[in-house]
Amino acid sequence: MKERPESRAGLDEPVTITALHNDDAIFRARFVDLSSERVRIKLDADLEVGSLLRLEFGDDLMMTEVSHCEPDEGEFSAGLLILSWLGKSELKRLRREAVAGPS
Repeated sequence: MKERPESRAGLDEPVTITALHNDDAIFRARFVDLSSERVRIKLDADLEVGSLLRLEFGDDLMMTEVSHCEPDEGEFSAGLLILSWLGKSELKRLRREAVAGPS
C-alpha cells in the first residue's frame, strides 16, 4: 500500500461516492481537505452521520465513515474518517490473490 501524506492538503478534485447503507446511492462531490486519517468533501446531498461511504478518485479507493455533515453556502460540507485507502492496482492484486492464492 502507498504511503499517505501525514499533513493536510487542500484539494479541489472530483470524487465519486457510493453510500453503502442507502441502496448504493451514488453522489458526485469534490475534495476540500485531506490528511492521512480524515477527509473533508463538499457535495449537494446531506449525509447521515455514521454512514459508510466508498470514495473513488483517480487510481484510489477509500472506505470512509461520515463523522459530520452540515450546510455550507448552498452545499453540504462533510467530514469523513478514513477506514481504509487502497490504490486500484492494490485492490486488483488482492482480488487475484483471493481467487488464485498468494503469488
